[in-house]
Amino acid sequence: MRRIGWLVTALVVVFGVTVFASLRVIDGIGQSASASTRQPAAPGTRQLVKAPAASAPGTTTKTYSMKVSGLNRSYQVITPVKALPKSAPVIVMLSGFGSTVAQEESRDQLVPYAAAGQAEIVYPVAVGESWNAVGCCGYANTHHVNDLAFLKALMAGVDPGNQRSSYLVGYSNGARLAYRVACTTPGLFDGYAAVKGVPLPGCAVTKPVTLLQLASVNDPEIPYQPGDKGLEPLPVTTLLARLRTAEKCPDTSAVTHSGGMTLTTWAGCGSGARLGLALWQGGVHSFPRPPASEPAAAQVIWSFFTKTALAPIPR
Repeated sequence: MRRIGWLVTALVVVFGVTVFASLRVIDGIGQSASASTRQPAAPGTRQLVKAPAASAPGTTTKTYSMKVSGLNRSYQVITPVKALPKSAPVIVMLSGFGSTVAQEESRDQLVPYAAAGQAEIVYPVAVGESWNAVGCCGYANTHHVNDLAFLKALMAGVDPGNQRSSYLVGYSNGARLAYRVACTTPGLFDGYAAVKGVPLPGCAVTKPVTLLQLASVNDPEIPYQPGDKGLEPLPVTTLLARLRTAEKCPDTSAVTHSGGMTLTTWAGCGSGARLGLALWQGGVHSFPRPPASEPAAAQVIWSFFTKTALAPIPR
């Protein structure tokens, strides 16, 4: 009987240890669930996430987190391995709806500019893979996520004191949020690029900002001109006419052609701002890139922001 009692006791102990270990694995997704001794950061204060992140050749990727408006938010910062010159700009890229940061990096082709030592690229992480542009889109909109406050806190961490030039690029849903920033807080960035997205009703740019609109004539979501089919009520041509008036741009413009893209720019707008329209003949609602679209949107965006000639993406 004593031997049976010892056997039962041993089984109970082993079972208990196994269950405890299993609970720790489940709770921590493979990591220890013991309480952290690190004190939480104050709201709006960023912390470097220690988890390793994959980096493209020639770059270093760091992930930061912060609490903004009660939510834990994060963003990736991609820099060259070598130190950046102080003149190098910061480009913040807002992903399209339903896209992860990794998916956005692979299609927008901005990371090569970091690898070449020409820029710092920042990818904010969307909540529910969506951005709240007030009226659109997805989880972020229905749950009233304060993405504007997030971008303000992000820039305070990335470029304290506004020491460098900074630009905001958005694709589709991200473009709508970029317009919201340009409408409500135009001075947060030095320039904006909206790829296949237009402002929502109630969002009007009233102060001159340097802005590039990227569009396709056959986009099934964003109509190019009145009468074209599309999901948005505001055609691109109508939008550009409104922007030219609001930004006090001159009547004269410069027009250049490259591949299937026509770039129209208005220089000398109010407060020295510039306005541009990059228009592809094809490409539907996808992010412009070869082989469907020539040249790539990244080339046009870089050229417009830096006031340099259109050149191949760095390799």
